[in-house]
Amino acid sequence: MLPNFYKRNKLVFILFGLIVFIVLVGVSLKERATSTAEAFAGDTVAAGQRIVSYPAMFVTSNFSNVIHMWNANEENKKLKQKIKGFEQVEADNYRLDKENQELRHALKTESISIYEPEISTVISRNHDQWMNTMIINKGKSSGFKENMAVITTEGLVGRLKKVNSYSSQVEMITSNVKASKISVTLQQGAEEIFGMVDHFDDKKNLLVISDIDNNVKVKVGTRVVTSGLGGQFPKGILIGKVKKVENDEYGLSQIAYVETSADLKGLSQVYIAKKSPKAVTLEGSGE
Repeated sequence: MLPNFYKRNKLVFILFGLIVFIVLVGVSLKERATSTAEAFAGDTVAAGQRIVSYPAMFVTSNFSNVIHMWNANEENKKLKQKIKGFEQVEADNYRLDKENQELRHALKTESISIYEPEISTVISRNHDQWMNTMIINKGKSSGFKENMAVITTEGLVGRLKKVNSYSSQVEMITSNVKASKISVTLQQGAEEIFGMVDHFDDKKNLLVISDIDNNVKVKVGTRVVTSGLGGQFPKGILIGKVKKVENDEYGLSQIAYVETSADLKGLSQVYIAKKSPKAVTLEGSGE
């Protein structure tokens, strides 16, 4: 009876078996959970990859940093060199600008338009004779002559004492060994008071003006300038200002202590007051 039942339901069994087969295939194709062994194997492989890749990454990264640092260092050196160059340019510009200002100012110091200053450089100055003499780099070849006034833009420095072909010795107004006194004028309002540069007081660090009329009251702060008498010095070159006044040792005249306007200790360049060609021509013609 069972065979008959199987024969009658053969199609049903076939369909049931097909369904079971499909279910089994689906179950086998479904994603399986990772086993402990598979996880251990995966971690071991990953660790090995890290061991190999990290040194390579470290070397590559640090090599790149070294290259970058080298380039930055070279660039910094170039920038520093450029900055040094800019500083020198600025220093040169400052020096040239200062020299131009001094030259323009010196051209305004001409007295009665018959003197024209010529620049000269101080090339030698003996420490023992610092406030007495100095040597400049021009002489007869530049038209210099003895007793010509030596000035700066601030005031009188001295006079040419000895003139060679290409150098000259300057006798400073602070020298205690003067060949002759310098005639000066004290400008006190509309009044002109005459005197003579006598010597330099080392203790007071002031210039001493002597032979001042005892009947005139000289005030502190009065300007002292060259008088122009004698024909060698221009008139009106500033020497300094009166700091103190007192009678001379005999009580016959007054002496004034004057602070010089020019910085006589730090001189590097000076001007020589040469007579202009026009003035020389006029003097030669007797006009």
